[in-house]
Amino acid sequence: MLETPQSLTVVGAEEIEVRKADSLAEAVGYTASVLRSEGVDRTGDGFVMRGFQATASQGNLYRDGSKYSVNLYDGRQEPYGLERIEILKGAASVLYGNSAPGGIINTVSKRPTNEALHELNLELGSFDRRQLSGDFGGALGEGGAWSYRLTALVRDSGSFVEHIDDDRRYLAPSLRWQPDAATSLTLQADLQHDHTAYAYGLPAEGTVLPNPNGRLPRDTFVGEPGYDRYDLDRRSLGYLFEHAFDDRFTLRHSLRSYRADVDMPSVWIAGLEADGRNTAYRGAQDREDRARALMSDTSLQAKWRSGSVEHTALVGLDYVRERFRTVRYDRSAEPLDLYDPVYGGAFGAPEPASFSSRSELRRVGLYAQEQAKIAGRWVAVAGLRHDRVRYDESAVFSEDVAADGEKSNATTGRAGLVYLGPDGLAPFVSFSQSFEPQTGTDRGGQRFDPTRGTQWEAGLRWQPEGSQTLLSAALYQLTQRKVLVTDPVDTNYSVQLGEVRSRGLELEARTRVGAANLVAAYAYTDARTLKSSPLTPEAEGQRSGAVPYHQASVWADYGFGAFGLPALKAGAGLRYVGSAPGVWLDVDVPGYTVVDAMLSWTEGPWRLALNVANLGDKRYVASCTYLCFYGEPRRVTGSVSYRW
Repeated sequence: MLETPQSLTVVGAEEIEVRKADSLAEAVGYTASVLRSEGVDRTGDGFVMRGFQATASQGNLYRDGSKYSVNLYDGRQEPYGLERIEILKGAASVLYGNSAPGGIINTVSKRPTNEALHELNLELGSFDRRQLSGDFGGALGEGGAWSYRLTALVRDSGSFVEHIDDDRRYLAPSLRWQPDAATSLTLQADLQHDHTAYAYGLPAEGTVLPNPNGRLPRDTFVGEPGYDRYDLDRRSLGYLFEHAFDDRFTLRHSLRSYRADVDMPSVWIAGLEADGRNTAYRGAQDREDRARALMSDTSLQAKWRSGSVEHTALVGLDYVRERFRTVRYDRSAEPLDLYDPVYGGAFGAPEPASFSSRSELRRVGLYAQEQAKIAGRWVAVAGLRHDRVRYDESAVFSEDVAADGEKSNATTGRAGLVYLGPDGLAPFVSFSQSFEPQTGTDRGGQRFDPTRGTQWEAGLRWQPEGSQTLLSAALYQLTQRKVLVTDPVDTNYSVQLGEVRSRGLELEARTRVGAANLVAAYAYTDARTLKSSPLTPEAEGQRSGAVPYHQASVWADYGFGAFGLPALKAGAGLRYVGSAPGVWLDVDVPGYTVVDAMLSWTEGPWRLALNVANLGDKRYVASCTYLCFYGEPRRVTGSVSYRW
C-alpha cells in the first residue's frame, strides 16, 4: 500500500465481522470521504465518494477486479462472502475504465484455502432477524493441487420500515487448481436471492422541515402491502487464471458472466396536500429489470532490473458487454394519509411507461503501466489507457431510438511519485483521470463527448517497520468537466458547459497494539458547481447535494487478556456526518452523530457476540435526494459462532 501514489483504504473480513456489518455501506462506514447515497436502501449499493455519486450504473463497483452489477437496482453485495473491500479514492479510469470520478470500490471474494476451515453462525436480532451462515474450505485430496471454498447464508428478517422484509439466500462456491507455484486457476460462482422492497422517501415537511402534524414516524410505509416488493435473482460465474512463465513474466486472465433479474413493483408519492397529512399525488409502477454482462481482462506483467532500478511493467486488454432491459407500466393510486395510513385503495389500469427501454454497452480498453522503484527509495508510476465504447438504446413500447451505435472514445492517464523514507514515512504526489460516456446529441446533432475527471493529490503515509500501524493524510482537488447543462439557446437540448470541483482533506489511522485495535478517520470536503448554464447562473458556487463539509469516525476494540479475561472483547465506535444540502430538494439536512458498540466472548471454538448499531437510538435523516430518508434506528444483533 505504501508504494501506491493514490489514497487507498482496505477493510478486511475481521473488521466486517467485529462490527457485524450486513451491507457494503456499513462495512465502509468508518472510511473517510465515503457515504451512503440514500438512507438505508436494500435494493442496491450506492455511495458518495469525494463529493461525487458512485454507483454500479456509473461504473464504480467491482468484484475481483471486474465490473459487478450493471444497474443501480441490481442488489446489494453480501459482506459475509468477502475477504476484503478495497476503496481507491479519486479518478481511476486508467485502472478500471469508464467510471465516475469519486473512486472505485472493489470487493474481493473469499477464495479457496488449503487450510481446513469450518464455521457456522447463528444470528438473532431486531426486527425479527434470523440468520444462519456458514463458511467452509480446505484441500481436496492429497498433494494440495485442489482446494475449495463454500460460503452460504440464509436470512429471514423484517426492517424498521413497516411491510418491508430483508430476506436473503446466498451461495458462493469456488474451486482452485494449483498444480505448482507458477500456475493457478480459480473457478468462482455466486447465487443470490433477495426479497425486500424499495423504501420510498418521505416529504421534507415532517422530516427536515416543520409540519403542523409533527414529525413523520420512521417506520412510515408509503406503498401498498402485498404490491411493493423487490425480488432479485442474481448469479455470476467466472474464473481467475494466473501463470508465471519465469521470474520475469506473469500472465493473468479473468472472465466473468453476470446476470440479474429483478421484479420491482413499487408505489411513489409526490407532494402533500395543504393539510400536511395526505399525499398530493400517489402513483404506482409495475417494473421488471433484466441485466446481463460479460467481462474479460487479460494482462501480461514483466519484471526486470536495470542498475539500481526495479521495473514492473503491465500491459492489458479488457472487454465489457452490458445489456439491460427495463419494462414498466404506470398506474394511479389512492392518496394516503402519512400520519394514519389506511391501505387497500384501488389501482388504476396499467399504462406503458416511457422509461421502458433496452440498452447495450460494449467497451474495449487497452492499458499500459510502468512502475519503477529507484534505489529502493523512490517509486515512480505512469500509466496510459485508451477506451472505445459503443452504446445502443431503444424504447420498448415505441419505435423511438435514443442511441443507435453511439461511439465514444477516451484516453486517460495516471502518474505518481512516492518516496519510501527510512522511518516508514512515505510522502506521495499523483495525477489521475477518469471518463464517463454521455448519450445523446446537442441541438446541432453532434454527439456529446465523455465527461472528464481530473485529480491532483498529495499525501503522506507512515507505517513503522514491523508494526500494524498505518497513518495517512491526503489533500486533493478533483474536477469534473464537460458536464451536461441546459442549452441557453434551446432548452430542449443540453450543452457540455458544466464543471464541478471537489477539494478536500482526508486523515485516516489504523493500528493494532497488543489487544487493542483503533480505526479513525476524518474528511473535509468542499464540493460545488463552478460552471453551469447561462440560464442558471445562481447554480454557480452552490455546494453539491449530499456532501457534508465534515465527516469523522472512530472505532476501538480491546481484548481483556491483561485483566485475566482473555475471552472477553469490547468495542465502541462513533460516526459523525455534518449537515449537507439536499440533492434535488432545496433543504439542509442536519448533521448527526451515531454510536455503535459490541461485546464478544470467545472460548475454544465458540464465539458469542452482541452488536448494537445506533446505540442511543438517534433519530436522524441520513439524506435528502428527491425526498428524504431516515437513518436506521437502534439495531441489536446477537450471534453465536462455532469454528472447528
